[in-house]
Amino acid sequence: MDYTAINNKINDLKSQGIVNPHIGEAKEAVPVRIVSVNKHALKHGVTQEEAQSYIDNAVVMFEQGDRSLYVSSEGNSVILDAKKRLISAYKKDDFDDSIKAILEVLKNG
Repeated sequence: MDYTAINNKINDLKSQGIVNPHIGEAKEAVPVRIVSVNKHALKHGVTQEEAQSYIDNAVVMFEQGDRSLYVSSEGNSVILDAKKRLISAYKKDDFDDSIKAILEVLKNG
């Protein structure tokens, strides 16, 4: 995957106000194991096992300060902090237009 091209397209979407400007830079997803779970992390109906599968199947990750956002090709996402604690997990039905636009970039290059 050409992350330079992906970031250029995402930066264009940021400048148009389509993608959140704080999303961070797209990078190759580096699978990690969830070490612990924030008490609010599963409020979107995602189990810890599902969240781990989203990480394992992520096609891209975005570093956001001390957090990482993993996005799977199926359209699911997970946010982990630097200690690999699950902060939140979302099914594709929970995505906003910003994430949908990112998935479109990933799909179409």
